[in-house]
Amino acid sequence: MSRIAIIGLGLIGGSMGLAIKAAGHKDVELVGYDESGRVRRAAKKAGAVDEVEGSLGNAVSGAGLVVVAVPPVQIVNVFQAMGSHLSEGAAVTDVASTKRLVMEWAEAYLPKYVSFVGGHPMAGKTEQGIDNAEAGLFQGAPYAVVPSSTAPDTAVRSVLGMVETVGAKERFMAPDEHDDLVAAVSHMPILASNALFTMLRSTESWADFGKIAGPAYRDMTRLVDGDPQMSAEIALTNKERMQYWLDRYIVELSRYRDLLDQDEETILNEFADANVQRFRYLQGDDLDDAPPMTEMPDKGSHVGGLFMSPKLYDKMREMMEKSDETIEEARRNKR
Repeated sequence: MSRIAIIGLGLIGGSMGLAIKAAGHKDVELVGYDESGRVRRAAKKAGAVDEVEGSLGNAVSGAGLVVVAVPPVQIVNVFQAMGSHLSEGAAVTDVASTKRLVMEWAEAYLPKYVSFVGGHPMAGKTEQGIDNAEAGLFQGAPYAVVPSSTAPDTAVRSVLGMVETVGAKERFMAPDEHDDLVAAVSHMPILASNALFTMLRSTESWADFGKIAGPAYRDMTRLVDGDPQMSAEIALTNKERMQYWLDRYIVELSRYRDLLDQDEETILNEFADANVQRFRYLQGDDLDDAPPMTEMPDKGSHVGGLFMSPKLYDKMREMMEKSDETIEEARRNKR
């Protein structure tokens, strides 16, 4: 029977355990460890693990795969503490949202007789902790897989097997590539959400803003509800790439500020083009693994007439046709 150890039984670690258990592998023993006794008991009660251990060393001893699911800045301490207890040939992976520093820590503190394969499931929710863990959290989600330069195929296959078991889709990346991509699509939204909230919350008119704010403001500031400690640790471990994309965002905001001085046609073109491109993105049409494209509703249809004026419909249809041509040209160039 193979032994998998999950270190850290919060939302991600607990959900990982529940997903592995839900797969029904009878030949897998799932052992968990968390510094909190309450969390350990809750994880065992929830069925996220078969057994819990009261010490880190006991949890990883004999495990063929060790999943480190603690906050980013705690990883280095876990690597140092568990190193001498790891079994020869074990594969170690993590779930942190930054990779370059984690890969450096693995190289520095894990023994040479184990292999490290970095990991990051692009899944989660604002409600944290074992009480919010769920087996379906990773279903269909991208899962970054970042093997170290010395990781053998057996270790990579072990991690890929886990990724497949929890229902995620692997994406192989280099550490710096990963950190740059997630800084843009995952970490920047945290900064933008917090900045929008604090901008208004700090004004003397906050009471008026707060009373009139509707779903748009709540949606845009939802990420403020996330774990502040986790957000701070992400900022500490991926500062340079976050600063780069924050600077790009400031430039784009300045461009939109200038746009407000333009005529109606120019402004409409900008918003309509963004609308079309986001539609393309949600359909996956400009991605390598694109599903079949969903067509825009006809102008005369109920749906088409309900959501947009004839003028806007014509503009968006024109832009979608141009977008079709651009995407098709890009695909031809790849052949």
